Amino acid sequence: MYTFVGRLLVVLLLVRSCWSDCYMHNPRGSNNRLNERSANRNNGNRVFDSQNNNRGGYNVGDPSTAANTGDLSQFNMKYFQSGSAGNSELEVEWTNQHGCGGNEDSDPHKLNCNMVVQYMCQDQEESYQTANAFPVNYLRNGANTQTNNYNARAANVKDETQAQLANRMANIQKDRVVHESWMNYDRCYVRERNRGLFTADQNLRNGRYGYSSAIYTRQNPQGNRRGYECPEERDYYPYWHPTPWTDVAVLTDNVTHCEQHMK
Repeated sequence: MYTFVGRLLVVLLLVRSCWSDCYMHNPRGSNNRLNERSANRNNGNRVFDSQNNNRGGYNVGDPSTAANTGDLSQFNMKYFQSGSAGNSELEVEWTNQHGCGGNEDSDPHKLNCNMVVQYMCQDQEESYQTANAFPVNYLRNGANTQTNNYNARAANVKDETQAQLANRMANIQKDRVVHESWMNYDRCYVRERNRGLFTADQNLRNGRYGYSSAIYTRQNPQGNRRGYECPEERDYYPYWHPTPWTDVAVLTDNVTHCEQHMK
């Protein structure tokens, strides 16, 4: 295993959790854990597809010796800006299970490793005071390890009314995790997948609307759901469609890739 420490001159409100056998240490990465009292996580599909095994990751912290009972009683890590002028530094640390390096520009047949660091922000007005007052799409850890709900639009409904949309969104549970918004996944579920992307020998199926949508990828040919993560956006980078994630840094051992990533 290889552990990396990097300094990023940015204030991160939410650092994207890692995929593909990668474990975040600082800021702490969950690997889909919440408050388990065991070495194994309870639900590998709770938030996102980490592609890790059931061990590893960090529980959400408790502010005292008593176990927390929900978002309002969980310990929230705070990061302080250095001041109105100058740079603020956040140390980011993670472990790659399969390692990196040994891929010189002159020899592309060795281990190729690109690490992408991203963050997501949330509007200030979406803050909340009580467990029953916050918006359903508010980013949160949740109070239990169950995956949040999703009801797809009926196949025979082409022009959904606001009332029909609100009825589907009413099934979002406020005591369950939200990492990416319900609306973002809903658009992913409906959007036809990019057929120019590499799918190897996978036969990607069609969904309920008669075509293959962005929930079907080479690594997710059955369209399985993990939280509200969009499988196509997760599996292909850079993504061709608008995304809620913002790039902070792309770390590559092949500098010829830099120009492409900076476009």
